[in-house]
Amino acid sequence: MPPMGIGFWRLAIATIVLLPFVGFSVWQKRAVLRKHWKLFLVMGVALGPFGNAAVYVAYHSTTAINGGVVSTAQPVATVLLSIILFRDGISRNQWIGVIAATLGVLVIISRGDLGILLALEPNIGDLIMLAAMFGFAVHNVLLRRFPKNFSTAEILLTIQLFAMAVMLPIYILETIFYMPMPVTFESVAVMAWIGIAVAIVAVGCTNTVVLAIGANRSVMSNYVRAVLTALLAVLILGETLESFHLIAFALVVVGVVLLGRGRKATKPV
Repeated sequence: MPPMGIGFWRLAIATIVLLPFVGFSVWQKRAVLRKHWKLFLVMGVALGPFGNAAVYVAYHSTTAINGGVVSTAQPVATVLLSIILFRDGISRNQWIGVIAATLGVLVIISRGDLGILLALEPNIGDLIMLAAMFGFAVHNVLLRRFPKNFSTAEILLTIQLFAMAVMLPIYILETIFYMPMPVTFESVAVMAWIGIAVAIVAVGCTNTVVLAIGANRSVMSNYVRAVLTALLAVLILGETLESFHLIAFALVVVGVVLLGRGRKATKPV
């Protein structure tokens, strides 16, 4: 399926689902939308074309292993942006936690074989994936700037509307010059899952966590996700539990514990 089409319809489906529930309340806050439109636009670009859609584009030109390796840059980018934009402090132990958890994810991706990582050949897809990781980091770090009177669902709808406005002309050009979005049972089912389970449930939960404990501490979820993916592969797909899994799990647990000891970033009034 075309990457920009996936990105656009992901946003469109999530927007259609959310509108009946929070559309009117967001409309009532239109004065706030006008006041902070630059913030919402940056976050929409970061999450839409610069984040989600870029991931779909990247996987057209890179491998799953390369993508997994490059995606470990998101937590580091989040921490660095928090320091640059908001002067958030991060302790030595937290940096050790980031390094330990990153190593754990790399162990899982490489299946404990350093040769796999050394044999990777970077390509344009990897650069696009790296840009996408910075897009996600920008979105998560800027969440603290969102007006406090917005609920999680209202935040989702607002950012999605701005992201859709940016994505629409890109999607139209892709449809004309590359390929239209196919309309099949499979594509509809996939987009329904991405638009609801991912764009609403997963992103909504992530936003809630970021607002509750701060972007820096919330990056631990990226590492936990990699571990859970490997664990589910063992439990559901019947893959063998290897010694490198245990090493990776230990590194990620140590990293998450150290990250969790950091201070919560304060949210501006």
